[in-house]
Amino acid sequence: MTDPVLPLQRFTVVEVNDAGVPLCLRLATSLAAKIAADLGADVVKVEPPGGDPVRRAAPLLPSGASALFHFLNTSKRSLVLDLAADGGRARLAQLLERADACLFEEPAAVAPLARASRATPVEIAAFPVEMDAASRPVSELAIQALGGLMHMIGEPERKPLKLGGHQASYAAGLTAFTGLAAALAARDAGQAAPPVRVSLAEVMQWVNWKAASGAAATGTSPGREGKRSEFQVLPCRDGHVAVVYTVTQWPATRALIGDPRLDDPKFNTRAGRRTHIDELYAVIAPWFADRTRAEIQKTAQAKGVPFGPIFTPAELLATEQYVARGFLAEMAHPEIGKVLVPQLPVQWNGRSFAPRPAPSLDRAELAA
Repeated sequence: MTDPVLPLQRFTVVEVNDAGVPLCLRLATSLAAKIAADLGADVVKVEPPGGDPVRRAAPLLPSGASALFHFLNTSKRSLVLDLAADGGRARLAQLLERADACLFEEPAAVAPLARASRATPVEIAAFPVEMDAASRPVSELAIQALGGLMHMIGEPERKPLKLGGHQASYAAGLTAFTGLAAALAARDAGQAAPPVRVSLAEVMQWVNWKAASGAAATGTSPGREGKRSEFQVLPCRDGHVAVVYTVTQWPATRALIGDPRLDDPKFNTRAGRRTHIDELYAVIAPWFADRTRAEIQKTAQAKGVPFGPIFTPAELLATEQYVARGFLAEMAHPEIGKVLVPQLPVQWNGRSFAPRPAPSLDRAELAA
Protein backbone atom coordinates (compact mmCIF):
# COMPACT_ATOMS: atom_id res chain seq x y z
CA MET A 1 0.00 0.00 0.00
CA THR A 2 1.47 3.33 -1.08
CA ASP A 3 -1.48 5.57 -0.16
CA PRO A 4 -0.63 7.19 3.21
CA VAL A 5 -4.28 8.08 3.95
CA LEU A 6 -5.71 6.10 6.87
CA PRO A 7 -9.29 4.75 6.73
CA LEU A 8 -10.84 7.27 9.14
CA GLN A 9 -8.51 10.19 8.53
CA ARG A 10 -11.24 12.49 7.23
CA PHE A 11 -13.36 12.26 10.41
CA THR A 12 -13.28 14.18 13.67
CA VAL A 13 -14.50 12.44 16.83
CA VAL A 14 -14.91 13.99 20.28
CA GLU A 15 -14.52 11.69 23.28
CA VAL A 16 -15.87 13.10 26.54
CA ASN A 17 -14.70 11.66 29.86
CA ASP A 18 -16.95 13.52 32.27
CA ALA A 19 -16.29 13.71 36.00
CA GLY A 20 -17.89 11.12 38.29
CA VAL A 21 -18.55 8.49 35.61
CA PRO A 22 -17.99 4.84 36.70
CA LEU A 23 -14.69 3.36 35.58
CA CYS A 24 -16.30 0.57 33.51
CA LEU A 25 -18.11 3.13 31.32
CA ARG A 26 -15.05 5.36 31.07
CA LEU A 27 -12.90 2.48 29.79
CA ALA A 28 -15.49 1.46 27.20
CA THR A 29 -15.65 4.98 25.79
CA SER A 30 -11.87 5.28 25.69
CA LEU A 31 -11.47 1.97 23.85
CA ALA A 32 -14.00 2.87 21.16
CA ALA A 33 -12.27 6.22 20.64
CA LYS A 34 -8.82 4.58 20.66
CA ILE A 35 -9.74 2.29 17.77
CA ALA A 36 -11.02 5.28 15.80
CA ALA A 37 -7.87 7.28 16.58
CA ASP A 38 -5.48 4.48 15.61
CA LEU A 39 -7.41 4.13 12.33
CA GLY A 40 -6.69 7.77 11.58
CA ALA A 41 -9.62 9.77 12.98
CA ASP A 42 -8.81 13.07 14.67
CA VAL A 43 -9.96 12.18 18.19
CA VAL A 44 -10.11 15.00 20.74
CA LYS A 45 -10.31 13.62 24.27
CA VAL A 46 -12.14 16.00 26.63
CA GLU A 47 -10.97 15.47 30.22
CA PRO A 48 -12.24 17.00 33.47
CA PRO A 49 -10.03 19.33 35.52
CA GLY A 50 -7.20 17.22 36.94
CA GLY A 51 -7.41 14.85 33.99
CA ASP A 52 -9.10 11.55 33.29
CA PRO A 53 -8.96 9.48 36.54
CA VAL A 54 -7.65 6.59 34.43
CA ARG A 55 -4.35 8.51 34.26
CA ARG A 56 -3.83 7.31 37.84
CA ALA A 57 -5.26 3.80 37.48
CA ALA A 58 -3.26 0.61 37.97
CA PRO A 59 -1.26 -1.09 36.63
CA LEU A 60 1.48 1.51 36.77
CA LEU A 61 4.63 1.68 34.67
CA PRO A 62 8.04 2.11 36.37
CA SER A 63 7.72 5.84 35.72
CA GLY A 64 4.50 5.93 37.75
CA ALA A 65 2.35 6.49 34.66
CA SER A 66 -0.77 4.38 34.13
CA ALA A 67 -0.21 1.59 31.60
CA LEU A 68 -3.98 1.35 31.21
CA PHE A 69 -4.28 5.02 30.27
CA HIS A 70 -1.44 4.87 27.77
CA PHE A 71 -2.94 1.79 26.12
CA LEU A 72 -6.45 3.25 25.82
CA ASN A 73 -5.51 6.71 24.61
CA THR A 74 -2.97 6.27 21.85
CA SER A 75 -3.16 8.59 18.83
CA LYS A 76 -5.52 11.09 20.53
CA ARG A 77 -5.32 14.78 21.37
CA SER A 78 -6.46 16.10 24.75
CA LEU A 79 -8.44 19.06 26.00
CA VAL A 80 -9.27 19.85 29.65
CA LEU A 81 -12.73 21.38 30.14
CA ASP A 82 -14.84 21.97 33.23
CA LEU A 83 -18.27 20.90 32.01
CA ALA A 84 -19.84 22.10 35.25
CA ALA A 85 -19.02 25.67 34.14
CA ASP A 86 -20.77 27.65 31.42
CA GLY A 87 -17.48 28.36 29.67
CA GLY A 88 -16.57 24.67 29.49
CA ARG A 89 -19.94 23.71 28.04
CA ALA A 90 -19.78 26.57 25.53
CA ARG A 91 -16.31 25.47 24.38
CA LEU A 92 -17.51 21.90 24.01
CA ALA A 93 -20.54 23.04 21.99
CA GLN A 94 -18.20 24.82 19.58
CA LEU A 95 -16.04 21.72 19.28
CA LEU A 96 -19.05 19.49 18.56
CA GLU A 97 -20.18 21.73 15.71
CA ARG A 98 -16.98 20.79 13.86
CA ALA A 99 -17.09 17.08 14.78
CA ASP A 100 -18.64 14.11 13.02
CA ALA A 101 -19.40 12.11 16.17
CA CYS A 102 -19.26 12.37 19.95
CA LEU A 103 -18.56 9.45 22.28
CA PHE A 104 -19.74 9.93 25.86
CA GLU A 105 -20.97 8.03 28.91
CA GLU A 106 -24.28 8.13 30.72
CA PRO A 107 -24.86 10.10 32.88
CA ALA A 108 -23.03 13.03 31.36
CA ALA A 109 -23.49 16.76 31.12
CA VAL A 110 -22.51 16.47 27.47
CA ALA A 111 -25.60 14.48 26.44
CA PRO A 112 -27.88 17.47 25.66
CA LEU A 113 -25.04 19.23 23.84
CA ALA A 114 -24.19 16.20 21.74
CA ARG A 115 -27.79 15.57 20.77
CA ALA A 116 -28.28 19.19 19.74
CA SER A 117 -25.10 19.41 17.64
CA ARG A 118 -24.23 18.22 14.13
CA ALA A 119 -22.13 15.41 15.63
CA THR A 120 -23.70 11.95 15.80
CA PRO A 121 -24.07 11.03 19.51
CA VAL A 122 -22.63 7.65 20.54
CA GLU A 123 -23.66 6.99 24.13
CA ILE A 124 -22.33 4.23 26.38
CA ALA A 125 -24.52 3.37 29.36
CA ALA A 126 -24.60 0.70 32.02
CA PHE A 127 -28.13 -0.59 31.45
CA PRO A 128 -30.85 -0.59 28.77
CA VAL A 129 -33.23 2.36 28.70
CA GLU A 130 -36.10 0.03 29.62
CA MET A 131 -34.54 -0.94 32.95
CA ASP A 132 -35.38 0.96 36.10
CA ALA A 133 -31.74 0.89 37.11
CA ALA A 134 -31.14 4.14 38.96
CA SER A 135 -30.31 2.32 42.20
CA ARG A 136 -28.31 -0.53 40.67
CA PRO A 137 -24.55 -0.60 41.32
CA VAL A 138 -22.44 0.16 38.26
CA SER A 139 -19.15 -1.73 38.14
CA GLU A 140 -17.44 -4.40 36.09
CA LEU A 141 -18.30 -6.93 38.80
CA ALA A 142 -22.00 -5.99 38.87
CA ILE A 143 -22.29 -6.01 35.07
CA GLN A 144 -20.65 -9.43 34.75
CA ALA A 145 -22.92 -10.84 37.46
CA LEU A 146 -26.02 -9.39 35.82
CA GLY A 147 -25.00 -10.80 32.44
CA GLY A 148 -24.65 -14.29 33.89
CA LEU A 149 -20.94 -14.60 33.12
CA MET A 150 -20.04 -15.24 36.74
CA HIS A 151 -22.35 -18.24 36.63
CA MET A 152 -19.95 -19.67 34.02
CA ILE A 153 -16.54 -19.04 35.58
CA GLY A 154 -14.87 -20.96 38.41
CA GLU A 155 -15.23 -24.32 40.10
CA PRO A 156 -18.84 -25.37 40.88
CA GLU A 157 -18.15 -26.02 44.56
CA ARG A 158 -16.59 -22.60 45.08
CA LYS A 159 -17.77 -19.02 44.76
CA PRO A 160 -18.11 -17.62 41.22
CA LEU A 161 -15.20 -15.67 39.77
CA LYS A 162 -15.02 -12.36 37.97
CA LEU A 163 -13.32 -12.54 34.60
CA GLY A 164 -9.88 -10.95 34.63
CA GLY A 165 -9.21 -7.50 33.27
CA HIS A 166 -12.01 -5.32 31.90
CA GLN A 167 -13.96 -7.76 29.74
CA ALA A 168 -17.32 -5.97 29.94
CA SER A 169 -15.80 -2.56 29.22
CA TYR A 170 -13.76 -3.76 26.28
CA ALA A 171 -16.63 -5.73 24.73
CA ALA A 172 -18.84 -2.64 25.06
CA GLY A 173 -16.08 -0.43 23.64
CA LEU A 174 -15.75 -2.64 20.57
CA THR A 175 -19.54 -2.61 20.19
CA ALA A 176 -19.61 1.18 20.46
CA PHE A 177 -16.90 1.46 17.82
CA THR A 178 -19.01 -0.71 15.51
CA GLY A 179 -21.91 1.70 15.96
CA LEU A 180 -19.57 4.66 15.48
CA ALA A 181 -18.19 3.20 12.25
CA ALA A 182 -21.72 2.63 10.93
CA ALA A 183 -22.62 6.24 11.76
CA LEU A 184 -19.51 7.58 10.03
CA ALA A 185 -20.22 5.44 6.97
CA ALA A 186 -23.77 6.84 6.82
CA ARG A 187 -22.49 10.40 7.09
CA ASP A 188 -19.87 9.72 4.43
CA ALA A 189 -22.65 8.55 2.10
CA GLY A 190 -24.63 11.73 2.70
CA GLN A 191 -27.23 9.99 4.85
CA ALA A 192 -28.58 10.89 8.28
CA ALA A 193 -26.84 8.87 10.99
CA PRO A 194 -29.19 8.00 13.85
CA PRO A 195 -27.87 8.23 17.43
CA VAL A 196 -26.09 5.17 18.82
CA ARG A 197 -26.61 3.79 22.33
CA VAL A 198 -24.71 0.86 23.81
CA SER A 199 -25.31 -0.62 27.27
CA LEU A 200 -22.79 -2.83 29.04
CA ALA A 201 -25.53 -5.05 30.44
CA GLU A 202 -26.89 -5.83 26.98
CA VAL A 203 -23.42 -6.41 25.60
CA MET A 204 -22.74 -8.95 28.35
CA GLN A 205 -26.03 -10.67 27.55
CA TRP A 206 -24.83 -10.92 23.94
CA VAL A 207 -21.36 -12.16 24.93
CA ASN A 208 -22.98 -14.80 27.13
CA TRP A 209 -25.53 -15.83 24.48
CA LYS A 210 -25.19 -19.50 25.41
CA ALA A 211 -26.94 -18.83 28.71
CA ALA A 212 -30.10 -17.61 26.99
CA SER A 213 -30.04 -20.21 24.23
CA GLY A 214 -29.32 -23.00 26.71
CA ALA A 215 -32.18 -21.93 28.95
CA ALA A 216 -34.51 -21.74 25.94
CA ALA A 217 -33.47 -25.19 24.69
CA THR A 218 -33.27 -27.14 27.95
CA GLY A 219 -34.85 -24.95 30.62
CA THR A 220 -31.49 -24.67 32.38
CA SER A 221 -28.79 -22.07 31.82
CA PRO A 222 -25.32 -23.65 31.53
CA GLY A 223 -23.11 -23.00 34.52
CA ARG A 224 -19.80 -23.96 36.10
CA GLU A 225 -18.99 -27.62 35.48
CA GLY A 226 -15.39 -27.93 36.68
CA LYS A 227 -14.07 -31.42 35.99
CA ARG A 228 -17.38 -32.29 34.35
CA SER A 229 -16.76 -29.74 31.62
CA GLU A 230 -16.50 -30.94 28.04
CA PHE A 231 -13.41 -28.81 27.41
CA GLN A 232 -10.75 -28.46 30.10
CA VAL A 233 -7.25 -27.14 30.69
CA LEU A 234 -4.69 -29.91 31.18
CA PRO A 235 -1.12 -29.79 32.50
CA CYS A 236 1.69 -30.66 30.13
CA ARG A 237 5.46 -30.91 30.53
CA ASP A 238 6.09 -27.14 30.54
CA GLY A 239 2.72 -25.59 31.39
CA HIS A 240 -0.90 -26.06 30.40
CA VAL A 241 -2.95 -26.56 27.23
CA ALA A 242 -6.63 -25.90 26.53
CA VAL A 243 -8.38 -28.97 25.14
CA VAL A 244 -10.92 -27.77 22.56
CA TYR A 245 -12.40 -29.46 19.49
CA THR A 246 -15.66 -29.44 17.57
CA VAL A 247 -17.95 -32.42 17.09
CA THR A 248 -16.58 -32.91 13.56
CA GLN A 249 -13.00 -32.81 14.88
CA TRP A 250 -13.48 -35.69 17.30
CA PRO A 251 -12.19 -38.36 14.85
CA ALA A 252 -9.01 -36.30 14.30
CA THR A 253 -8.67 -35.78 18.05
CA ARG A 254 -9.04 -39.51 18.68
CA ALA A 255 -6.42 -40.28 16.02
CA LEU A 256 -4.08 -37.65 17.47
CA ILE A 257 -4.19 -39.17 20.98
CA GLY A 258 -3.85 -42.65 19.49
CA ASP A 259 -5.14 -44.60 22.48
CA PRO A 260 -7.27 -47.62 21.46
CA ARG A 261 -9.55 -47.08 24.46
CA LEU A 262 -10.97 -44.05 22.66
CA ASP A 263 -12.43 -46.40 20.04
CA ASP A 264 -15.00 -47.52 22.62
CA PRO A 265 -18.50 -46.79 21.20
CA LYS A 266 -19.41 -44.83 24.34
CA PHE A 267 -17.09 -42.05 23.09
CA ASN A 268 -18.51 -41.95 19.55
CA THR A 269 -21.07 -39.22 20.24
CA ARG A 270 -20.86 -35.93 22.06
CA ALA A 271 -23.56 -37.09 24.46
CA GLY A 272 -21.57 -40.22 25.19
CA ARG A 273 -18.35 -38.30 25.77
CA ARG A 274 -20.10 -35.94 28.18
CA THR A 275 -21.70 -38.84 30.04
CA HIS A 276 -18.31 -40.52 30.45
CA ILE A 277 -16.25 -37.33 30.80
CA ASP A 278 -14.18 -38.61 33.74
CA GLU A 279 -13.15 -41.73 31.83
CA LEU A 280 -12.42 -39.68 28.71
CA TYR A 281 -10.01 -37.33 30.45
CA ALA A 282 -8.39 -40.20 32.34
CA VAL A 283 -7.44 -41.59 28.92
CA ILE A 284 -6.26 -38.40 27.23
CA ALA A 285 -4.54 -36.57 30.14
CA PRO A 286 -1.34 -38.70 30.08
CA TRP A 287 -0.80 -37.85 26.39
CA PHE A 288 -0.54 -34.15 27.32
CA ALA A 289 1.55 -34.70 30.45
CA ASP A 290 4.37 -36.25 28.42
CA ARG A 291 4.69 -33.41 25.87
CA THR A 292 5.57 -29.71 25.75
CA ARG A 293 3.18 -27.01 24.64
CA ALA A 294 5.08 -26.51 21.39
CA GLU A 295 5.01 -30.22 20.59
CA ILE A 296 1.30 -30.42 21.33
CA GLN A 297 0.46 -27.36 19.24
CA LYS A 298 2.53 -28.47 16.24
CA THR A 299 1.19 -32.03 16.29
CA ALA A 300 -2.42 -30.91 16.81
CA GLN A 301 -2.29 -28.31 14.04
CA ALA A 302 -1.01 -30.97 11.62
CA LYS A 303 -4.14 -32.98 12.41
CA GLY A 304 -6.50 -29.99 12.25
CA VAL A 305 -7.21 -30.03 15.98
CA PRO A 306 -7.29 -26.58 17.71
CA PHE A 307 -5.60 -27.39 21.02
CA GLY A 308 -4.34 -24.11 22.47
CA PRO A 309 -1.22 -23.57 24.58
CA ILE A 310 -1.62 -21.33 27.64
CA PHE A 311 0.94 -18.50 27.67
CA THR A 312 1.97 -16.07 30.38
CA PRO A 313 1.95 -12.35 29.45
CA ALA A 314 5.77 -12.40 29.31
CA GLU A 315 5.73 -15.39 26.94
CA LEU A 316 3.32 -13.62 24.60
CA LEU A 317 6.06 -11.11 23.75
CA ALA A 318 7.94 -13.81 21.85
CA THR A 319 4.96 -15.84 20.59
CA GLU A 320 5.41 -16.74 16.92
CA GLN A 321 2.03 -15.40 15.83
CA TYR A 322 2.52 -12.04 17.59
CA VAL A 323 6.03 -11.63 16.21
CA ALA A 324 5.03 -12.52 12.65
CA ARG A 325 2.16 -10.02 12.71
CA GLY A 326 4.19 -7.30 14.40
CA PHE A 327 1.37 -7.07 16.91
CA LEU A 328 3.52 -5.48 19.63
CA ALA A 329 5.02 -2.24 18.38
CA GLU A 330 7.77 -0.23 20.04
CA MET A 331 6.57 3.29 20.75
CA ALA A 332 8.71 6.17 21.95
CA HIS A 333 6.96 8.38 24.49
CA PRO A 334 8.48 11.75 25.50
CA GLU A 335 7.79 11.10 29.20
CA ILE A 336 7.93 7.35 29.78
CA GLY A 337 10.49 6.36 27.15
CA LYS A 338 10.22 3.34 24.88
CA VAL A 339 7.36 0.91 25.52
CA LEU A 340 5.82 -2.04 23.70
CA VAL A 341 2.20 -1.33 22.81
CA PRO A 342 -0.32 -3.73 21.22
CA GLN A 343 -1.39 -2.53 17.79
CA LEU A 344 -4.88 -3.03 16.41
CA PRO A 345 -5.16 -6.71 15.43
CA VAL A 346 -6.07 -5.81 11.82
CA GLN A 347 -4.03 -4.76 8.82
CA TRP A 348 -4.92 -2.42 5.97
CA ASN A 349 -3.61 -3.91 2.72
CA GLY A 350 -0.77 -5.50 4.65
CA ARG A 351 -0.02 -2.43 6.78
CA SER A 352 -0.44 -2.26 10.54
CA PHE A 353 -1.71 0.82 12.34
CA ALA A 354 1.17 2.05 14.47
CA PRO A 355 -0.21 3.97 17.48
CA ARG A 356 1.08 7.36 18.57
CA PRO A 357 1.73 8.15 22.27
CA ALA A 358 -1.21 9.02 24.51
CA PRO A 359 -1.56 12.76 25.17
CA SER A 360 0.18 14.42 28.09
CA LEU A 361 -1.75 16.47 30.61
CA ASP A 362 0.78 19.25 30.24
CA ARG A 363 -1.34 22.18 29.09
CA ALA A 364 1.25 23.10 26.47
CA GLU A 365 0.26 19.90 24.66
CA LEU A 366 -3.49 20.22 25.01
CA ALA A 367 -5.62 20.70 21.92
CA ALA A 368 -6.72 24.24 21.27
